[in-house]
Amino acid sequence: MSQRAPQLRSRPAPHRFMMSADDAACRACQGQMRSRAEALPHARLMVVASTPVIEAFGGGVETRYLCLDCGHTLMHSTGRFGQGWH
Repeated sequence: MSQRAPQLRSRPAPHRFMMSADDAACRACQGQMRSRAEALPHARLMVVASTPVIEAFGGGVETRYLCLDCGHTLMHSTGRFGQGWH
């Protein structure tokens, strides 16, 4: 009599990066875009690029973030003419 090894059913790892069908930003990103310019990025934002901006009356930094939950790209601009979160 031969014994068969028990079949294990494994679930695929959860995939955290899911774009919604209507391309809507998650609640954290929506709140981030309405937040003050000095606000820190929410926990699921990852820095993609950071570039110094040179302006006539002082410079700043423009940083691009990618949300790991909804896939949206957010920008944060500092400096005299920086727009904050957008």
